[in-house]
Amino acid sequence: MEQLVQACKQALINAFPEIDAAQLVPVLQNATNIKFGHYQLNNIMPIQKILKATGKECSVKEISDKIVGELTKMNAPMIAKIAPAAVFVNITLTDKFLLDQAIEKFMTSPETLPKPTPYPKQTIAVDFSSPNVAKSMHVGHLRSTIIGDTVCRLFEYLECDVHRINHVGDWGTQFGMLIAFLMDKNMTDAAHELPITDLVAFYKEAKVRFDEDKEFCERAHQEVVKLQSGSELELGLWKRLCEVSRKEFQRIYQQLDIKLEEVGESFYNPLLQKTVDELTKLGMVQLSDGAQIIDLQEAFPLMVKKTDGGFTYDTTDMAAIKYRAQDLKCNRIIYVTDLGQLPHFQLIFKAAKQAGWIENCLPQHCGFGVVVGEDGKKLKTRSGETVKLQELIDESIKQAEEQIKQTKADEYTAEEIAEISKAVGISAIKYADLCSRRTGDYRFSFEKMLSFKGNTASYMLYSFARISSIVRKIGIDRHEIYNKEKMQNLEITADQERNLLVVLLKLDQVVKQMVEDLMPHNLCDWMYSVSTAYTDFYEKCRVINQDGSYNWTRVVLSEMTRQALKFCFYVLGLKEVERM
Repeated sequence: MEQLVQACKQALINAFPEIDAAQLVPVLQNATNIKFGHYQLNNIMPIQKILKATGKECSVKEISDKIVGELTKMNAPMIAKIAPAAVFVNITLTDKFLLDQAIEKFMTSPETLPKPTPYPKQTIAVDFSSPNVAKSMHVGHLRSTIIGDTVCRLFEYLECDVHRINHVGDWGTQFGMLIAFLMDKNMTDAAHELPITDLVAFYKEAKVRFDEDKEFCERAHQEVVKLQSGSELELGLWKRLCEVSRKEFQRIYQQLDIKLEEVGESFYNPLLQKTVDELTKLGMVQLSDGAQIIDLQEAFPLMVKKTDGGFTYDTTDMAAIKYRAQDLKCNRIIYVTDLGQLPHFQLIFKAAKQAGWIENCLPQHCGFGVVVGEDGKKLKTRSGETVKLQELIDESIKQAEEQIKQTKADEYTAEEIAEISKAVGISAIKYADLCSRRTGDYRFSFEKMLSFKGNTASYMLYSFARISSIVRKIGIDRHEIYNKEKMQNLEITADQERNLLVVLLKLDQVVKQMVEDLMPHNLCDWMYSVSTAYTDFYEKCRVINQDGSYNWTRVVLSEMTRQALKFCFYVLGLKEVERM
């Protein structure tokens, strides 16, 4: 809608030459009632305030009339109607403009996504998922993994260079504990043979010993120092432990169709002392009870070196932000973690800025709330343990399969049911998370997420499948719809067609907003509005007639909607389903 923005901008400048043009930025919002227009120009009150500050009194009506007059004189080809309404101006767009814009945006080819919104070429690092080695991924990793993947997909769509960083917990105290325990159990040659379930049980047993046995605790700390200094024995045991966990993590990532580049805490080990030395040279490090800290005059300091000479998570995060900003030359670094870690990252950002490391880089914390059950309490198993992510995925697929078998068992083969169940089950988990505001708690419910009613993945997948069936019913190749010559004579004849186009063309606004605030629920809300607008269109505007003939304009509108949904599926990581 850049043409409309520019037209409004010029009209405001022409109407009020006494005001600095920089203050006349068009405030265009979606019309509250589409009967009166497609957009509202909400500059009247701000302009009145600016004029009053200069000693010039102007009524709302006078300002409104000036804007309407200038827009009318411009005779902008995209505007069909201009009408003043209280403290804003209603703007209705022409059918031709709506069609031309939608064709340019959505109708390149069936294989490509809608034309990207212009965005500067940037290098962006997204730090997400980040499970801990020797532990199973649990429901607490769900949101980071899913939200982080969506953020990556958004910037990849905008043709940015994206680093998908999995900052796994593969270093630190827990490894000293595990290595010491392996030695005590004479299992130093068998660590690679342990399945993840045994390794998790092994971790719990070691943790009890660590908490209760002071001598063992001290040995564990010594093993950490040996590991950090590069001892061959400790490094060999560490590699085996990491490999066991890595296989389990990868199985879940493949199921979720999520790609990550593992750059764990261990990657930064060679950089830690250099990082501390540089911070010390900058005068930022001071001693405190034998430890080395950075006091930023906040509630608590950063500790970059412990009294025993070991490094900390703070040291690793400082090394990581420096590496990402200076070595990777990132324009933006996004950390996707729970909101509880926000104070920590605020300190990291503040220290990195003070060190002069992020002058050309924007660090950003993309925080989220916890996963809770239907009772509003933290989601746990009946025994009180954290729910494992693999169990959650398996249960969602199972319930989706039961649902399909109950309603459409005769329509599909066993292989098709398995394929659709997997798509629905995994998409349901992702979408239920993403359509919730990420800063709030995510209320988990299989019943709600698998429902075909309302703003759910099942409803979106069904809408996509229904539109996809149109080309099969009319017996054409989908590529025919993209024939440019056939698009020259399209004709809008119903309000539902017009309304659908208006909703579709809000995509750029949604993408722009999501780039800024990293809130996936806004994209979900737009997809839901597209689906509901299409349902209204489909019910009142016949696409295929009873005699088998069809309305070509409506076939094209259906394909535009399919492309819009396809775009959302791509960014949100949902699986397309042609039949459902």
